[in-house]
Amino acid sequence: MSKKGQESLTRSNKRRKKTKSKMDRLLNILIAVVSILIILNLVIVLNDDSEKEEKTEVAQENKNNSSDNMKENEDTNQTDNNSSDKDDDGEALEGDSSQSEDNQDSTESDSGKAEDDKETSEAKLIVQSSNDPIVEQVITNPSWDVTPTKQSGEHVSAYEEGHIDYEEKLKTIRNAVQLDENNIIYWSVKNNGSADSSVAVVSNNDKTEKYRVYIEWVQNEGWKPVKVEKLKKLEGTY
Repeated sequence: MSKKGQESLTRSNKRRKKTKSKMDRLLNILIAVVSILIILNLVIVLNDDSEKEEKTEVAQENKNNSSDNMKENEDTNQTDNNSSDKDDDGEALEGDSSQSEDNQDSTESDSGKAEDDKETSEAKLIVQSSNDPIVEQVITNPSWDVTPTKQSGEHVSAYEEGHIDYEEKLKTIRNAVQLDENNIIYWSVKNNGSADSSVAVVSNNDKTEKYRVYIEWVQNEGWKPVKVEKLKKLEGTY
């Protein structure tokens, strides 16, 4: 081979080596770039996973805190409600107690008023002795009240149970001797000489109190006691 041919071959080999060297460097650079990209992707993925995990933990913690707060609020509200209910119950008991005291005061007041009326009526009684052997005392009272009548029109005197006039007679008799309706026996109720006058013999249930009661009709007003005789016995009095 000529010298010129050898030189040409040498230059060609050098160019190939140089080109191969450049390709190797480029390939290495590309490999390095790819490696860096892979590493960056891994870092990004790991960071994303870490952030997601942290966010999940924070969200769970917030949820737990919120749940705890709600439970505490419910417990507090329940306690407040229980306290309020107790206060209301206390106030209700106080109200019932106050109402009971008011009712008791009212009852005592009514009882006291009735007692005062009785004492006033008794204070005005005029008591006299009698010559009648079966009469212990003769009692009159100018303060005896008329029993208001519910009758209208012309007065009709009656002695039949259930008749309005007869029932008003019985009420007037009870008021005169101050005996309750469930503690009185009517031994006799009859006409005393006219339609506007009646006389009755009565006693309490155990017969320890015995009376003869005289009543008269007041026109357009009702029956009114006029005299009460306290009897020693019932026999022969009616």
